[in-house]
Amino acid sequence: MADAPEGDGVTLSLPIRIVGAGLLLVAALVALVVYEGQARARGQEVRLAMEAFDPRSLLTGHYAALQLVHTLPPGMSCPDGAAQGWLALRPDGAVHRLAGVAASREAALKLGPVAVRGEASCLGRGGDAAEPQRVALDIGIDRLHADQQEAQALEAALRAGPDRPQALAVVSVGRDGRARLKGVVVGGRRTDLDWF
Repeated sequence: MADAPEGDGVTLSLPIRIVGAGLLLVAALVALVVYEGQARARGQEVRLAMEAFDPRSLLTGHYAALQLVHTLPPGMSCPDGAAQGWLALRPDGAVHRLAGVAASREAALKLGPVAVRGEASCLGRGGDAAEPQRVALDIGIDRLHADQQEAQALEAALRAGPDRPQALAVVSVGRDGRARLKGVVVGGRRTDLDWF
């Protein structure tokens, strides 16, 4: 009876381990996509004003850079420097606007019905009605990945001149205070993120 050559068990188990590791990584990626999709669906949907897109080539494809900016209501002062913590958002017509910044979620919910983790910074000190104060929100959303044609079409719609359509980011805010981008609305046309 001939003995099996040494090392056959190792060479057979190496491909099995590689395939097993690959399957484990694929399962983890699918679980992450499903979890994020469910969190996006369960969160409270808000619409935030945004400014022009900037389509850029990225190693993974094309994306449009987003900047969430809106004009502050009369009487509300812009935060000094960058105010971090919990941002309180309040509905104002079809959009939500910054109502204040707080140190805790509970304190933010006293200022507005939606609380999201992030930072608010003033873009300019408007001294009169000709130059209203504007604030930029950083809630962890700064780009929308899209194919090149879609990113360029969205950018062109926003840069159409003084009559350019209002652009809104459709955001899902979870109970954990994390914001997740669901889609964008440009010129009345909504484009949702589809993961599947």
